[in-house]
Amino acid sequence: MKRDYATYQVALKALLRRGDGKAVFLRLADAPRYLDLPGGRIDNVETKTPLAAILAREIREELGARVRYRLGAPLFQFRRLVSSRNIYNFLTVYDAEFLGGDITLSFEHSAYEWLDPRTYAWKKSQFLSSEEYTAFSAFFTQVKKVKKSVYTQAMHVRVK
Repeated sequence: MKRDYATYQVALKALLRRGDGKAVFLRLADAPRYLDLPGGRIDNVETKTPLAAILAREIREELGARVRYRLGAPLFQFRRLVSSRNIYNFLTVYDAEFLGGDITLSFEHSAYEWLDPRTYAWKKSQFLSSEEYTAFSAFFTQVKKVKKSVYTQAMHVRVK
């Protein structure tokens, strides 16, 4: 018997990091114990829109129009169940260098904090699923192992 293909909504996130290595992490407004990154789903009218433009729209919506950044390469991926819609998102996290600007949160997030992912103690309870926790902790474990003096170079390590 042939199995059917899975159906996902696609989402893009940015690991927006400063020069000191800290990255901005958001708290979900409806569940503030969970960490999130800026970004979101691709809208149905954006099938031909470049991914960088979609992520730029999401960052403007979630962090405000004054935030400036330089988008880098994809870093890691994971799936997240959207229980209210009974569908999974397939998320790709991109590297992004924060260039400046004031952060103004949208209604989707209640707070933000700059965390150093190289030293932060990740906890499963801060993520919506164990797969999400594993993706974050595996990526940053790889980053810690890289013996480079510049964090921006270390951020381009890929998890196998």
